[in-house]
Amino acid sequence: VVLVPDLEAARAAFIDADFTATPIARHSEAMGTANACIMLDGSYIELMGMVSDTQANEGWRALLSTGPGLKGIALASDDIEATAAMLAEKRIETDPPRHFSRAMAEGELRFSVIRLPRDMTPGLQCVYCQHHTRELLWTADAMHHENGAQRIVAASVPGIDALQDLASHPGLPVSEAAEGSVAISMREPISSPHLEAIQVTSGLTIEPR
Repeated sequence: VVLVPDLEAARAAFIDADFTATPIARHSEAMGTANACIMLDGSYIELMGMVSDTQANEGWRALLSTGPGLKGIALASDDIEATAAMLAEKRIETDPPRHFSRAMAEGELRFSVIRLPRDMTPGLQCVYCQHHTRELLWTADAMHHENGAQRIVAASVPGIDALQDLASHPGLPVSEAAEGSVAISMREPISSPHLEAIQVTSGLTIEPR
């Protein structure tokens, strides 16, 4: 999750670099957030901006106040209730799973999340997320990028070491770093001005591979 002060500008910077970005979508009024996503094989980059100040997004706003960048991680869950039980077994106190939905032209997008304690990962807000309607997000059109981007092959995230005990399989290589960066396998190079525009608008460093 990449927090940005200007969602339209950050989305435009990715599009100018020949990525496909989903349309900007607003979450509920209670959440007070909006996003646009760069969908890739098995994962995605979520650009998130604030629409209004709400109690639900207080944590995101606090993180954004320190500057834009990679400030959140969503861990995949195939069964959110089983994930809740696993966290309880590890004595990690969380709120119950929350269930969300959003109407799209293609149908109703549904997902469930568990937010991990904020003091567990200072500088990051992390959740487990189960997508119940993956086919509405990982579409052929959304995953087609003119620059040939395919998948995230590695990432560097500040504060990620606190999550190592939750890793259940090798998954995506993620390392600790002062600034967030994402390495993406792609067919075409991206020019330095376009990479700089992404970094300026989102605080995220993209490493083409």
